[in-house]
Amino acid sequence: MLSRHAEGLFWMGRYIERASYITRMLDVAYNRQLEQTGRSSVQVWRDLLRVLYLEPEFAARYGDGTSTAAVNRFLMFDRGNASSVAASVGEARTNVMNVRDIVPTELLESINQLHRGLTDGSLEQFVERSPHELYETVSRRCREVTGAIDEAMPRSDGYRFLMLGRLLERAEMTCRMIDVNRTVSGRDLSAWMGALRSMSGFHGFTQQHGPLAPADDVVRFMLVEPGFPFGVRHCLQRANALARELGSATDWKSARAIGRLTAELEYAEVPSVDDPALEEMLERLEDGIRLASEALHQDLFQLGGDPLLYSFEAL
Repeated sequence: MLSRHAEGLFWMGRYIERASYITRMLDVAYNRQLEQTGRSSVQVWRDLLRVLYLEPEFAARYGDGTSTAAVNRFLMFDRGNASSVAASVGEARTNVMNVRDIVPTELLESINQLHRGLTDGSLEQFVERSPHELYETVSRRCREVTGAIDEAMPRSDGYRFLMLGRLLERAEMTCRMIDVNRTVSGRDLSAWMGALRSMSGFHGFTQQHGPLAPADDVVRFMLVEPGFPFGVRHCLQRANALARELGSATDWKSARAIGRLTAELEYAEVPSVDDPALEEMLERLEDGIRLASEALHQDLFQLGGDPLLYSFEAL
């Protein structure tokens, strides 16, 4: 397939996954700050902005007032924030329109519906009144997009590139989810269970470990459980398999980078929640995922610009 088509599908997958995951992280942070008062409540939002590398930009645009409504507007609807849900969905829509001749109609329709809901003003009424309804509506429409991908796309190279983007983004965002929860919740089990619910992982975790397992078990589940679809290890293993299928005829750097990162995680000892080594581990994983994305760019997308321009740090 054409390199520009492959690149468009790869980044469409990343942007859709980013929009979905930011919505999940907002939901977790909102529930957590409801349990806090005063400065502690504000700190929850600041920690979320920090792990998304958006705290300075938010302060520049909204000042020192870190209110629930302001954070929701900034992360959900602010098109001036290139990492917002609305901006990410807009980029995903642009990419999918550029490859509309090779993707199913169901995918085009579902992305258009999600984009329209974020730009026509119909959802902004929930920012003040009912953030939960906002999160649920956007999450449901993101699931409609991913459902169209899973059910309507043939398992061709186009599907592999799209899924590769989704899986790398999901792995990176799961690291960020752990980081923000580690910072704002510590060992509070109820907060970790809330994070699992937002990732559709509560049922799977409690089946294995029970509802009263310590926070350390939740972190290990999110990082190294191979059967958890949002788990970092699961995402990297699937991405590794897809990269090897795509690069089977050549010596691709990206396949080696993803494979190396996967192997390191499979044999890693996961530190406890309050151990500084956990933060270091999360940073190494995020760095490794970015290196894998750069390697894929060098393998295929060498006419498409700097891949770092798509990262949270650059955006």
